[in-house]
Amino acid sequence: MGARLVTIPISHFCEKARWALDRAGVDYVEQPHVQLFHVVAARRAGGGRTVPVFVTDAGTVLADSSEILRWADARLPPGRRLYPDGEPGAEAAELEAWLDGGLGPDGRLWMYHETLPVAQQMGRWALAGVPSWERVAFRVAGPLVDVAIRRALGIDGPKASAALERVEQVFDDVAARLSDGRRFLLGDRFTAADLAFAALAAPVLLPPRYGLPLPPPEAMPDPMACEVRRLRAHPAGAFADRVYGGERDRRAVAPV
Repeated sequence: MGARLVTIPISHFCEKARWALDRAGVDYVEQPHVQLFHVVAARRAGGGRTVPVFVTDAGTVLADSSEILRWADARLPPGRRLYPDGEPGAEAAELEAWLDGGLGPDGRLWMYHETLPVAQQMGRWALAGVPSWERVAFRVAGPLVDVAIRRALGIDGPKASAALERVEQVFDDVAARLSDGRRFLLGDRFTAADLAFAALAAPVLLPPRYGLPLPPPEAMPDPMACEVRRLRAHPAGAFADRVYGGERDRRAVAPV
């Protein structure tokens, strides 16, 4: 079996890994699964309870998006790496870790709070490519999935509101960093920090250039659609869109 990436298809942490692998020209097969069912698939692949889990051609198991970025990055020439040598690379990793620990969980919590009440209507996107039996189970066990995800992530109204406030603070911090006219978060070079921000902002931006189709704002509940449009208009939201437009479809000329 060749390289494979175990995912929840709409997961922004999985998009972060998918983007890095695509950028490095890695040949792999994606194995998408529904939320909660993904735990079994992740463990069978050699990981823990979370995805992404990437299994290389050689059988090495990488069960963290940052580990996958590092692995993919090693296959690129130095001038295209997400972690440049020296201090810039260390700063890129620091910003990535900050986003992984804040923006990623907060955007996810808010998104689930807004979409779980209409989860069945989201099946067109949430179930893309998953095994047929998982599709059936998701539709039959919809209310139970709602309860399980809410319990697992501690989702309720006040926590969702607080999470959105923290997302907005990250957006303000990113906009402040970019206010001097720099192209990317660390200057003129695209790094892991930019990739992480654009990917992990996906739950609140629903970027059209995402690695697979996401629902457009008009398909979402009105309160969520209003927030998505507002955050898209934020300078940091516009930056994420520009990063997707300029970097998401790029591939290495020749992996090394």
